[in-house]
Amino acid sequence: MLKVKDLNLVYENKNHVLKDINFEVKNGEIFGIIGLSGAGKSSLLRTLNLLQRPTSGNIFLDEIDITTVDKKDLRNLRKKISIVFQHFNLLSTRNVFDNIALPLEIEKKDIKEIEKKVDKILEEVNLSHKKSSYPSQLSGGEKQRTAIARGMINNPEILLLDEPTSALDPQTTQKILDLILDINKRFNLSIIIVTHEMDVIKKICDKVVYLKNGSVEFFGPVHELFVEKENEIFKEFYQEINIDWSRAKQLSSKETIKLLKIVFWGKHTHEAVLDEVSKKYDVKVNILYGKIEHLKDNPYGTLIINVESENGKINDFIKELDSKVYSLEVLQ
Repeated sequence: MLKVKDLNLVYENKNHVLKDINFEVKNGEIFGIIGLSGAGKSSLLRTLNLLQRPTSGNIFLDEIDITTVDKKDLRNLRKKISIVFQHFNLLSTRNVFDNIALPLEIEKKDIKEIEKKVDKILEEVNLSHKKSSYPSQLSGGEKQRTAIARGMINNPEILLLDEPTSALDPQTTQKILDLILDINKRFNLSIIIVTHEMDVIKKICDKVVYLKNGSVEFFGPVHELFVEKENEIFKEFYQEINIDWSRAKQLSSKETIKLLKIVFWGKHTHEAVLDEVSKKYDVKVNILYGKIEHLKDNPYGTLIINVESENGKINDFIKELDSKVYSLEVLQ
């Protein structure tokens, strides 16, 4: 549905904000853009509906290069790619109903059509009871729901969300994420989310672009991000994995001991694969680090272990275990 090719953004002060960005978003995907502050996330989001025109490169929507559209067509384009800003941008003098109705009023739609559409979207985002309330009377979650409803009122093909949970408490954050998932499933709507919160990526995204200093450090399925970039992700977004690496590697210098990193994905995550294979080859296992998480619809697990064998079968153990897990890396 959306394809970004060789995208660059250079400001007048010669600050090269986006550098040769390439990725694709398919129909119905929830797509995450993540990175630390200053990585270029919001700048990239603003280029996708041409609020910020790129310096070079192409953005294809259904195979049409939208960077070539004139001002007349730009208005219609923005109906297809709607954006919800980080700070909601609700008009304080308008109630919830009127804030959501604003795009339809600009299009000079019939009053009855406006009422029908707004009432329907209010039901979808569970805000019917707040239709006459003003922004000052709303909670953070209710303001976000209002902004999302306004973004959806013209039935866009893609919904862009800029840090939709950054100002919300954990409970409200979960409700907003549930709403985004519901909208995605009910309308098969492609959604692109900019966030600096790794938990948002884990819980709802199908694919992710990881930006670093304006460049794409990773693009692909969420679980592959953790397989390929786990150590870097932990250092940047969480904390370093708490392992005495020097001790682990000292042990692994012996021929009979190996240091392994194992990744489980999907249905095998909760199976006793390690226990079964270690018993088969009479291998002793020392778990140094382990975790299991849920990335949207599938569990994902990581283990870092020392394995020891005096019977010369340690390589056979590693080979069979590798065939039963998502990935296995011999660290030393």
